[in-house]
Amino acid sequence: MKDMLKGQIAIVAGGTSGMGEATAKLYAREGAVVIIGGTNPKKGNRVLKEITDAGGEARYYGPLNVASKKSCDDTVDAVIKEFGKIDILANFAGRSYDGASDMTPEERYQTTMDVNMTGTYNLAFSVVPHMKEAKSGKIILCSSNGAFNPTTPAYDYHMAKAACESLTINLAMELAPLGIRVNCIKPGPIVTPFWDELFPPEEKEAMEAAFHGIATREVPLNRMGTPDDIAGPALFLASDLSAYITGLLLYVGGGMGYVYAHGQSAILGNVPLAGEK
Repeated sequence: MKDMLKGQIAIVAGGTSGMGEATAKLYAREGAVVIIGGTNPKKGNRVLKEITDAGGEARYYGPLNVASKKSCDDTVDAVIKEFGKIDILANFAGRSYDGASDMTPEERYQTTMDVNMTGTYNLAFSVVPHMKEAKSGKIILCSSNGAFNPTTPAYDYHMAKAACESLTINLAMELAPLGIRVNCIKPGPIVTPFWDELFPPEEKEAMEAAFHGIATREVPLNRMGTPDDIAGPALFLASDLSAYITGLLLYVGGGMGYVYAHGQSAILGNVPLAGEK
């Protein structure tokens, strides 16, 4: 299909890399004007140039730090000032700080919550009043398969992502009578810069080995996901194809989380893969 989002104004937070970048570019290809949200101006302007060079329309108003309510409000105010409306909010802003050796455990916890939980809340409630006024809008939040189906403990990050799912359900319930839809994507293992926090550059081989292990033992489709694997569902949830869907927590993980995966052998005992002895 073509021009599925023609004439719509979309904020894509976390749009400077990974799943957010892929979503921003797909939205632009489908006719939306995309506001790229991210804290890094160099990355933001790179994505802006790539979208415009490809014939799309986008804006980067400057750093968007979702952990700051003022930063969220400033970005939303700039969008309203220029375009007068916000049709879509897709929030992929988030990261893990498990590999941050320069932080104490308490600092890692607070920073993780500020970005992944409070940041999701901040940006949603900067946008929602404008969608309420218009009685229209689509909100796509991002959780993680690990929130309720972890393959390894990541307490702070998974707690924060679980809160995103609760926010999805509560917002969907409140906003449905106004025609505003709120849904949440639950990614499985997606190859993005997210993993760089967990594996320093000198551990590239270890990261690739981890990817292979996850793909072959925990994902029924037997591969890691890509940012484009998330952008497609994000387009579906932003388009009229999902006009009768709200409050959905959508697993996008190659079957992980809802289809039996070999990684569950950690719980069931070392059940061999088919063909293994």
